[in-house]
Amino acid sequence: MSGLWIRDLDAPAPLRELFQLDLSGGEMAFTYLGWAGIVLRTREHAVALDLCQKNITRAEIKQIAELNVQCYGHTHWDHWHPPHAKALLKQTAAPILVEPAVVEERGSIPEKDLRAVTPGSPVEIGDVTVTGAVGVHPRPITMFHIEMPKLRLFHGGDSGHVPVTHLPADIAFVPTGVPSPSCSPESAVAMARDVGASIVVAVHGSDENMDDFRTLAASELPGVELVIPHPCQLVTLSLPGRA
Repeated sequence: MSGLWIRDLDAPAPLRELFQLDLSGGEMAFTYLGWAGIVLRTREHAVALDLCQKNITRAEIKQIAELNVQCYGHTHWDHWHPPHAKALLKQTAAPILVEPAVVEERGSIPEKDLRAVTPGSPVEIGDVTVTGAVGVHPRPITMFHIEMPKLRLFHGGDSGHVPVTHLPADIAFVPTGVPSPSCSPESAVAMARDVGASIVVAVHGSDENMDDFRTLAASELPGVELVIPHPCQLVTLSLPGRA
């Protein structure tokens, strides 16, 4: 798959470094693992989204020191792998929140350890609230809005655009294209505009998708900080202020 932003699993991801960062209360950091895989930290919280056998190894799972929650948007192989989710559960005890259809493909994960996220029914995990939104994809897909005391994030998986103006976010991870048939640079820009994010991170696409997204976002998302990370890149940012 030449040109796709996927990671080489033989090259180590900086996950140990992510959890060793001494973050201030005004900072956040994340590691992009390719496809739509993200591990994100603030000083007080950590979340993981769409980790699978194609973007994280079992050895790297052991480097994840803690998680408040892990989320999976749909059952495709580049977003969901039951043995990896189970290993993360064992490593961190982080609840597994999923698109409802994922529950039926949970593998050997006990049903009690998965919880479906349905639109209109936010899930509270301590002081973290996870809200789902139905996306557009060949299989049922849920996009996630995660609210912590100092940060609201939106993760579009590899969905196409549907209106999500009801889910305002400070940082948005938006999918730009292939191999997904449902997302595109245009839908990624629309998604980012809907949630009003001041930091927008492009994921799940090709070199061409990322270039097109950069051009579109520069003109259609004025004042927004654009981040286009390569797989295995560790990014540290200041937490955005809210109006």
